[in-house]
Amino acid sequence: MDAKTDKRILVLSGGGGRGAYHLGVLQYLEEVDWKPDVIIGSSVGAVNAAALGSGITVAGLRERWMDLTSGDVQKMRIDDVILDNVLYRRDHVFDLTPWPETLLGCSRKWRDRPWFRPEVINAHDAPFEVHVTAVNANTTRLEFFTNRSDGGLRLEHILASFSIPLWYGPFQIDGVPYWDGGTLANTPFRKALELDGTEIVVVTMVPWPERPVRSSTRPGYVTDLDEQLLVVVQELWNAFEPALDAMLTETVWRDYLLYKLECETGQYPGLKWLEIVAPDRYLTVGLMTHYQAEYHRHLMELGYWDARKDLSRVLGQPRGS
Repeated sequence: MDAKTDKRILVLSGGGGRGAYHLGVLQYLEEVDWKPDVIIGSSVGAVNAAALGSGITVAGLRERWMDLTSGDVQKMRIDDVILDNVLYRRDHVFDLTPWPETLLGCSRKWRDRPWFRPEVINAHDAPFEVHVTAVNANTTRLEFFTNRSDGGLRLEHILASFSIPLWYGPFQIDGVPYWDGGTLANTPFRKALELDGTEIVVVTMVPWPERPVRSSTRPGYVTDLDEQLLVVVQELWNAFEPALDAMLTETVWRDYLLYKLECETGQYPGLKWLEIVAPDRYLTVGLMTHYQAEYHRHLMELGYWDARKDLSRVLGQPRGS
């Protein structure tokens, strides 16, 4: 298969506020001139995929991440969290009321700086083919939405993919409730195989099971919130996040082992390579639900150097480095 028929696919995993890690990987890919044809994303990976598919540059997406705070994503008032969501609704903790205005560039802060532009991503000359995941809560099955379908990608698809169960609750699409795509496929690389990818870069944000871990200690905990009751909620999530990481990692690891067996039996004959970018240490606990420039900057740097380490075998080092 030559360059004219190659299909390069980038897979971006979920991880909430850890999604800034993707920007470091994207910077490296830009420096080595590897441009995907298709981007597949789950949860925050869906957000970043949709932004790139909307014509936003890597530099522009980086600038947005550096300005992003928790209040741009979720309501941060105690009365919303404790009274309305926890005591009254009883099906989620935070809600995503600010997120649509942020993504569409409608709020005062984000005016003219959208993350999602449906008129661009759904145009015939959209910069990338984009696929995002969400879980149908009625059928409990994973579904994919794409800008290559007749209806195209809508904001609702991105919000559904991002709706972490319990933390945000289900999101309705045409009357059907959906959960975060990461619930079943936090790193949906099998879609890249189904699409006959020839070069596949998979970005995850937890240590990869077949590689050594620099340290099994998880550094720090996010607690820097203004309201004490919100600190309690965040600390409850902090206690749960490592267990969630373990479950999500086990799911993708078993998918990966199946993929290896399939390769041994001759499946995917057109695949040149599939490479994983992953940190070699655990990230700060609580980043999945917290957005702050200090953490975003660190994650971008980490993603960049992990990409250089994990992808240099197939893509080399950036020119001039």
